[in-house]
Amino acid sequence: MVYVWGFWAVIRIVLFFNPEPITKTLFIPEPLNTILFFSTGFVLIAIWIGKSYWKRSRMRIKAFGMTTETLLNLPPSDFEEMVAELYRAMGYQARRTGAIGDHGVDVVVKAKNGEKSIVQCKRWRTPAGESIVRDFYGTMQHEKAAQGAIIATSGFSQAAIEWAKGKPLYLYNGNDFLRLWEKVKKQQLQKTNDDPQSSTQPSDTENQIDSSPLCPKCGIPMVLRTARQGDHKGQQFFGCRNYPRCREMLPVSKAG
Repeated sequence: MVYVWGFWAVIRIVLFFNPEPITKTLFIPEPLNTILFFSTGFVLIAIWIGKSYWKRSRMRIKAFGMTTETLLNLPPSDFEEMVAELYRAMGYQARRTGAIGDHGVDVVVKAKNGEKSIVQCKRWRTPAGESIVRDFYGTMQHEKAAQGAIIATSGFSQAAIEWAKGKPLYLYNGNDFLRLWEKVKKQQLQKTNDDPQSSTQPSDTENQIDSSPLCPKCGIPMVLRTARQGDHKGQQFFGCRNYPRCREMLPVSKAG
């Protein structure tokens, strides 16, 4: 309805410069006709924006209660939208392509610095193979994307994992995807409570994904590390899991 109204709005603007032929055929006289027309448009746009926010909120609530099995039962469009909403929740701009012939790009992501990433969603019951990863990497180059990610509910073959090493291409299985949603949930609860004492303390091991901050560049959980040399030797900090491809760091005191 919004698109239809927009089409007629353009027509009316064009006809505005030659109003005489149409004023005689209008059921509602001017200027009331124009006032009603644009008022209707504003209402339609408000409804459309409200529906979009409601859909996004519903998607987040739905994601918080997901398991790997329920991910597999999602319609492909819902899974793609859930992936896009995850990136939005982490502070990125994300748009689902939802088109045939998209060359394997399901979600387009933009960081605050303008850097473009692309994402492919595989709601499969079998691991994604090397050919999937290799073809997607070619798509990244074609799209001039700085980095890319494939989210596959059933993970990847060992050959696919090995092939992706050393490239700005990140592979997430279903459990990784759900853990990122849990991280978002915790951050939202902390923000709602507005209580610094309620933040989760970082773990002493690199495997505690749930309690670590997200990398500002890659959007994945960081790991707790200890500086081994330099002026800060012995001090702990959060570093990106994609090091040395990504050298983002966060002080422990500011990570929460």
